[in-house]
Amino acid sequence: MYISQISVYLENEKGSLSRLTSLLGSHQMDILAMTIADTAAFGIARFIIREESIDPCLAILQQAGYSARKNKVTCVRVENEPGGLNRVLEILDRAGVSIEYLYSFNYTSAGNALLILRLSDREAGVAALQKAKVTVVSKEEIGAL
Repeated sequence: MYISQISVYLENEKGSLSRLTSLLGSHQMDILAMTIADTAAFGIARFIIREESIDPCLAILQQAGYSARKNKVTCVRVENEPGGLNRVLEILDRAGVSIEYLYSFNYTSAGNALLILRLSDREAGVAALQKAKVTVVSKEEIGAL
């Protein structure tokens, strides 16, 4: 019930994100969703690509000298209407699960938005979401987009 995300550490300097996306594009890596966070010393680019591209992408990044890793995140389908996001947040809050970060997906599914969530407790969060009938999107569904 999780999907893979790649996190890449970037120098906080002009052009570093462009160099990363140029490398990925030159190897036909299709970024489906992406977010950037920064600190004083570096940035973190987090992105979703199709599951079959994860390992080749990590190899390309590491060969190019990037510090990159794969981790698991949760993707949920949210009603694309006012309050849709809040419904998911309330479910997680009642379950005692914190959100470390979230970002939206670049695609929609059957008129719904897709969100990427990094949860403090993945198992408890997914269980609470499924119990509340929130659709948790699989890696197979992501691959079919």
